[in-house]
Amino acid sequence: MKIIKNIFLIAISVCIFACNNDDYTGDAPNTKQLLLKVNARGTVLGQPKTIVHPKTGETLEPTCFLMDLVDPDTGKLIGTLQDCVVSMETPSDGTITSKVITSIHIDGRGTILAENIVFQELRPPAQELNFNTSFTPTKNNVIYTTFEFEGMEGTVSLDGEVNLSKLGEGIVTFNCDFTINLQSN
Repeated sequence: MKIIKNIFLIAISVCIFACNNDDYTGDAPNTKQLLLKVNARGTVLGQPKTIVHPKTGETLEPTCFLMDLVDPDTGKLIGTLQDCVVSMETPSDGTITSKVITSIHIDGRGTILAENIVFQELRPPAQELNFNTSFTPTKNNVIYTTFEFEGMEGTVSLDGEVNLSKLGEGIVTFNCDFTINLQSN
């Protein structure tokens, strides 16, 4: 009887040990997920710049608009956002499609660069040149990250309003919400 009891205890110990080993996660990737919502706003003067695309190395000469970056929950200024319009198409249907490189700099945390094809649609009344603007990426559109965000990939989407009534003078008014969804392995 003692032998059966010892065999039973050994079998139970092996089962418990085996079950505990199933929980081993030492080789599993340590994924970090980050979701940020920010607001870029301001009336700004566009400035021509020369930038180098961080992935292709191509030299670009966009018009860039630098504005305040605000935490939508607190209303506090948390950094800057720069939209650099690389190209723009204006068909006759009241829409604008732009290729834009957006640089989001969050004070003390780092920078995220994203490349978007932004769609803008005219909102009535037409004479005020107010546009709804949006971009919802379906794949990674982050092209460069630094500091806290370094090595992360993901998406930067846009939903907002842009007033182009003074675009002839190089002045644009922005009120745009950005959703940043990043992850790393």
